[in-house]
Amino acid sequence: MLDQGWSEEMRQLYYFTPQGSRLMPLSWFMALERTDGPGRFADPEHLKRFGFIRHEKQSDLNPAGLPIGFAVDPASAPEGRWIGFTCAACHTGEVEFKGKRVRIDGGPANLDFDRFYAAVAAAVRATALDPGPTPLDWGPRFERFASAVLSPGAAKEDKGKLRAALAVFEARLSGEAAMRHPAFPSGFGRVDALNQIMNALAVRDLGVTENLRPVDAPTSYPQLWVAPKLDWVQWNPVASNPMARNLGEVLGVFGAAELRPGPTQFQSTALIPNLFAMENWLDELKSPRWPEKELGLPFDKAKAQTGKALFDRDCRGCHNMTPFRMTEKGDYIAGKQFIKVTRVPAGKVGTDMGYIRSFLSRTTATGPLASGLFEDKPLVPGGTFFVKGVGEVTKAGMSALKPELKPEQKLAFSGFRFKPVAAPGEEPKAYDPQTPPCERLDCLKPPTLLGVWATGPFLHNGSVPNLYELLSPPAKRSKVFWVGGRELDVRKLGFVSTEKPGLFRYDTTQPGNGNGGHAFPQPGYSEKERMAVIEYLKDPNRFAPEPHH
Repeated sequence: MLDQGWSEEMRQLYYFTPQGSRLMPLSWFMALERTDGPGRFADPEHLKRFGFIRHEKQSDLNPAGLPIGFAVDPASAPEGRWIGFTCAACHTGEVEFKGKRVRIDGGPANLDFDRFYAAVAAAVRATALDPGPTPLDWGPRFERFASAVLSPGAAKEDKGKLRAALAVFEARLSGEAAMRHPAFPSGFGRVDALNQIMNALAVRDLGVTENLRPVDAPTSYPQLWVAPKLDWVQWNPVASNPMARNLGEVLGVFGAAELRPGPTQFQSTALIPNLFAMENWLDELKSPRWPEKELGLPFDKAKAQTGKALFDRDCRGCHNMTPFRMTEKGDYIAGKQFIKVTRVPAGKVGTDMGYIRSFLSRTTATGPLASGLFEDKPLVPGGTFFVKGVGEVTKAGMSALKPELKPEQKLAFSGFRFKPVAAPGEEPKAYDPQTPPCERLDCLKPPTLLGVWATGPFLHNGSVPNLYELLSPPAKRSKVFWVGGRELDVRKLGFVSTEKPGLFRYDTTQPGNGNGGHAFPQPGYSEKERMAVIEYLKDPNRFAPEPHH
């Protein structure tokens, strides 16, 4: 385990604290059987196939012994307490080298979320529709499920009620599985989170079926260290408010909100205090240092010094690195400053435009929200709907907290992402990161590169397997490679990407998977220069202190 500034207690909280995600009742999940062979679906060894990480240490927050990222919601329903995800499911990584393994807290997960969700839906369907010998009976799969959920000797009437409840749940889950199904498989380490969240909000929660759009623009899970310190986090500058960002994440992974008019409008399952606590925990998380001692990987500081000079000349202008360039004191309320994220027009970067096209082309029918939230406009850009819809849900959730938040607490819960007020008593206005040259949101974020050695594959769509290829001319990059392995490629800096059973074949000719662009610098590096930059990026913190505030 690397020292990233967290105690074991902090890790347990991050891994298993519920955030408002509700996949299904815990007892149902634990009783569910696989459809691809014998055994329970929730067996950690089975879940490992999808990229989940088993955590051996026991915790009161994880009484069922599930992998990292599963959490039990505190609310109780007739079916018992429900289980869902935390952000740790998609933002906890591991790396391996010669049989040794280290955990990377806040790193990109190796999770195949789409395949997991499809498998869950298939298992529920097989159980709910399990045929018996006659139309009035049910089959052995459901009988085993009922015995595990209720008891081996449960009355037939109780089994009938369970069967009816499971059938209702199966119908909803199958509908959501179809709504989330990607146009092309995403594979390990990627998901089209934005379109899935938008479908959940604009179709399910708003109740407007014509808002359904293809899930066709997967992006890599970003690393979370320094995320609370950035002025915005997403791959393009959608919003800066961390509470809205995290609440949107909850809605994307089985949370729910009520958007239709009524007494519960804009209420959601999101657990606002827990989301605030999580952002504070992440603020203490350090980027992972190069595991020189843990994995026996020496670091060549002299070569790295040469690489630093090249990086400073060619890369630092876009990729903000320590010592960080900060926002101006007058940009945010209370004089707060954040790490400045560069906005680079996607056309200039030259990388695959699938994500940008998908985002910019999406429109949303506002339905019952038109008059109250969208100035009677029946149709708005998808980004506008997302920002305003999630914003209203966030405000409603914070307003419902008891005791009521004081003004300074509201600022803190929203990460101080507000403009300075012009006069005392004036209501703060949200800071909008959609500034030139990115008013149309057609920009991409060059990420900070701390801990980059643990974050491959690279580019926003995960289309380049290692940094060596990223620093090479696009024509020389791999057209096909395999993802899902965790063995470090210590020379090229990424993960070993050769064919192996259980891995996903990444084909760069598929829509959204293009590996072109980022042909920087011109006219390119020599072999020696490439290796020097790679050595520097193994551990840039050796040359500059960690940020703090």
